[in-house]
Amino acid sequence: MLDYYQTNLFKDISMDEYKRLLSCLEAREKRFSAGETICSYDSGFGDLGIIGTGTACVVRYEFNGARTILERLNPQDIFGRMLSYDCREQAGVNVVCETPCSILFLKYRCISATCTKACSHHQQLIQNLLNLISERALSLSRRVEVLSQRTIREKLMCYFYQLSSQAKSPSFPLPFSMVDLADYLSIDRSAMTRELKRMKEDGLVRMDKRQVQLLA
Repeated sequence: MLDYYQTNLFKDISMDEYKRLLSCLEAREKRFSAGETICSYDSGFGDLGIIGTGTACVVRYEFNGARTILERLNPQDIFGRMLSYDCREQAGVNVVCETPCSILFLKYRCISATCTKACSHHQQLIQNLLNLISERALSLSRRVEVLSQRTIREKLMCYFYQLSSQAKSPSFPLPFSMVDLADYLSIDRSAMTRELKRMKEDGLVRMDKRQVQLLA
């Protein structure tokens, strides 16, 4: 269970307190294969999930079959309806494995319920969860900024500048494949590929597979 202890949900909580919390929160671990759906928010999923190993994506499927990637999840990242971008019924939001994953599930009702023992580490857990929700709101704001751009080039450059800022460098790796990047930006993949080619010809970016360097 050490893979999960590294997440910010357990920040400032000791290992002994963490082990006691696992019992209190009815923790259970499960493993999934690449391509397997971990959970669907439409089916009443009400737990918190923590990625131990592997990567996954929070994906929304539209009624016409189109797919939009809302978020990419790496080891120690957390997911759940209360951290989702859209919790409406029938929103078509699933968490899907990119690679084989190990997931620790925690009962959200056990986190939000008042602790009968008034444990300080339970209060710290709740504070950590509130901080994570605030961070998710900031992430949503950045995504809205990208999607609000009018052209494919503007969407790409806005997203690249965000990644560059996070990396504190004009050179940074893309967290997505080209297919997934198009789904994340909600744009046509062929049109995106053509625009990326023009951006390289115009001296805006240099790309080597998934490594990007901003030149302007």
